[in-house]
Amino acid sequence: MKIIDWLNGLFRPPEPGIYRLESYRAEAEEHAAIDAFALFTAVHLISNLLSVCEFRTYRNGVELRGAEWYSMNVKPNRNQNAVEWKREFISRLLLAGEVLCIQLADGQRLIAESYTHDVYAAVQDRFSQVSRSGYTFREEFLSGDVLYLQSPVNARAVWMQAIMSEYEKLLGSAAKRFQEADGERGILKISAVERGKQDFSEKFNTLMNEYFKGYFASKNAVLPLFDGYEYTSQSGSKVGTYTNDLSAVKTLADEAISRAAQVFGIPPSYIRGDAAGIDDAQAAMMTNCIKPLAAMLSAELTAKLFRQSEIVKGSFVTVDTGRILHHDLIGSAVGADKLLGAGWTLNEVRTALGEQPVKDPDADRRFITRNYAEIEDIAEGGDLNA
Repeated sequence: MKIIDWLNGLFRPPEPGIYRLESYRAEAEEHAAIDAFALFTAVHLISNLLSVCEFRTYRNGVELRGAEWYSMNVKPNRNQNAVEWKREFISRLLLAGEVLCIQLADGQRLIAESYTHDVYAAVQDRFSQVSRSGYTFREEFLSGDVLYLQSPVNARAVWMQAIMSEYEKLLGSAAKRFQEADGERGILKISAVERGKQDFSEKFNTLMNEYFKGYFASKNAVLPLFDGYEYTSQSGSKVGTYTNDLSAVKTLADEAISRAAQVFGIPPSYIRGDAAGIDDAQAAMMTNCIKPLAAMLSAELTAKLFRQSEIVKGSFVTVDTGRILHHDLIGSAVGADKLLGAGWTLNEVRTALGEQPVKDPDADRRFITRNYAEIEDIAEGGDLNA
């Protein structure tokens, strides 16, 4: 069994077809399985983080929860909830370098599994032979009517091709040393008297092909030897070699995960789960990885859901990444008080902390502390500040 087939059986995510290696077998079989594992680990982390983000919709500057909001945050289609849909959308974008989502007449949003993309210079691109779950749609879709995103996958393809072959050689070498270290070696001394006997060849073949073979293959065994034969094991300290080779494989895995993390803009320490410097790693991950993807999604959704005249009046979609990181309510109390004093409403603060807004008119009122004033008023004296 190939290690690539074993790895294929290891990944069984809820979404069919995203991480299964059949979809990428032509490329994956050219690379080491360890790097495929590292790549999938990074993609799985990113898609999980973005799947918890709320897609917030605004019309004329006012946040609304209408049909668009429901479709993107609750139930985009009959067979997926919003979290599953977002996870698949991001995973396909990062793994395949592009993702297409069509909208049916009844409002369902379906992510295409395969399609034909015709690119034009001065008119809208066309998508045909769009397929999902074994069904191929007959109609063609224009780029202005679909959600279509691309990522700079070419850079990742170059990275993969440059290092995978070397990793495969190193991993194969480590595995070979591991197998050799786990074997049995020894010296068999045979006296001259025994070698001179007439039935020596028959006894020797029986000893090697039956006794020694069974002895080496068994975990616990006894080896009978005749007079004139002396066996001395040369395996030495196998445990140390075994441990060293496992460490070599682990080092290769850590290095592959670190490279995959860097390609996607994730600090390697974050994807490995290191506790030291976790706050800085989270900040770097949000800045270099999550927020650029969120901005790309926000721009595409805004352009496809609203006309230009609506956008200039304050209609847009934004992917709220504030709920990705865990907020300690006690630790955030001082900052929340400052936000309230600077004009945030109570419901805005609750939403930023991952809590649900309350249905109270006072929770939407804005308050400004007296410590805040225009600089001209401060220069004129304290009367105006009062």
